[in-house]
Amino acid sequence: MIAKLPRKLIEIANAEIGVEEVDGTNSGKRVKEYQATTSIGGTGWPWCAALICWVVKQAMEQLGIEETKTFRRPTTAAAWGFELWSLAQDNSTWTKKPTRGDIEPGDIVIFTFSHIGIATSSPDSIGYVSTVEGNTDGQGSREGGAVLAKRRHVSKIRSRIRFRI
Repeated sequence: MIAKLPRKLIEIANAEIGVEEVDGTNSGKRVKEYQATTSIGGTGWPWCAALICWVVKQAMEQLGIEETKTFRRPTTAAAWGFELWSLAQDNSTWTKKPTRGDIEPGDIVIFTFSHIGIATSSPDSIGYVSTVEGNTDGQGSREGGAVLAKRRHVSKIRSRIRFRI
């Protein structure tokens, strides 16, 4: 059974599928909302990590999970920066690198090509994980312009972060 926070992350991320940026600008009404949840200002920059920051913020608010002195929600705009964020938290998160295929629904997955998403499945029998990712496209680019459901092989996953709350 999926824990409460990971289940909520999946629910919120799935609801964002289909959101698109405006004309390849790394901007747009909803994209700006994602970017506003990070520690950097403005818009017009790659937003895959901003989507994940926004999803985590929404999930925490909906579940009534508050930040503490030892646990802060992510605000990094860098995919690989999520590893540093997680390692700086209390035991509310667990980072595993390399993953060796240890992926569960609701995990934040960080890819080897500086991209990030939320796992919506465990790996299938041939090693593919379903995800929701921002700023991607049908070809799987990390600069694609939409929130999409994707399938990625575990060999492309650099690390995973699992919430324990």
